[in-house]
Amino acid sequence: MSVPVVKLGVLSEVLKLMALGASEAVGFLVGLLEPSSVRVFALYRVDNRLGSLVEFEGDPWQTVQAHVSAENYRFNVVCLFHTHPSCPPLPSSLDFRGMKLWPLIWVIACPGEVRAWRLDEGGGLQEVVVE
Repeated sequence: MSVPVVKLGVLSEVLKLMALGASEAVGFLVGLLEPSSVRVFALYRVDNRLGSLVEFEGDPWQTVQAHVSAENYRFNVVCLFHTHPSCPPLPSSLDFRGMKLWPLIWVIACPGEVRAWRLDEGGGLQEVVVE
């Protein structure tokens, strides 16, 4: 399985700014799946029902609406994103469990850095290139 490139463009800077908040921000990145990359066009933020610095739970209704919006524009929900207000942007044990339930590319941002991860075919963590 080849590792795709996640093309965030200016949204990378937006995610870094969101990481300055008082709690973890969470949402979805919407775009196109291409043969060797994931091109992101929009960020769809959902409320963190936990309001926590160290974990998140996205609002279910807003989660559904993110998927409906993507479909309406003939895009895909290509990544789940969240922030770690305290660096580093590495998956926590909670993130790892969540990745098994939501097998998307997970983009994690902290102030000054954005990284992406997914589960490989064996269920281990694999870093994804972010541009």
